[in-house]
Amino acid sequence: ALPMLIEAGFQNAGLVAMESEGLSSLPVGIEWSTMLRVPDEGESLRMRSLCTAKEDGGITVHDVVIFGEEDDPVLALRGLRLKGMAPVPEDLAVSIQR
Repeated sequence: ALPMLIEAGFQNAGLVAMESEGLSSLPVGIEWSTMLRVPDEGESLRMRSLCTAKEDGGITVHDVVIFGEEDDPVLALRGLRLKGMAPVPEDLAVSIQR
């Protein structure tokens, strides 16, 4: 479960970077991560990604938290660094509904 949750966090932060910067990104570093609990089988999860900084070289920094059905945190990623690699074609641009 843990690798897939981390990957989901990478993907979600990547969508945030794609929307704000117009770039496809890859993870290049992380300050820390913690698994607070293992989700129950079939449990619905949701996540929140927040871009906390922009660094030189097209790097965006994100904090990601995955929550369970009772709004309790499951996994946290802090200081996830994504490197912008290529512009997103206009027909693939993302706009996240909030």
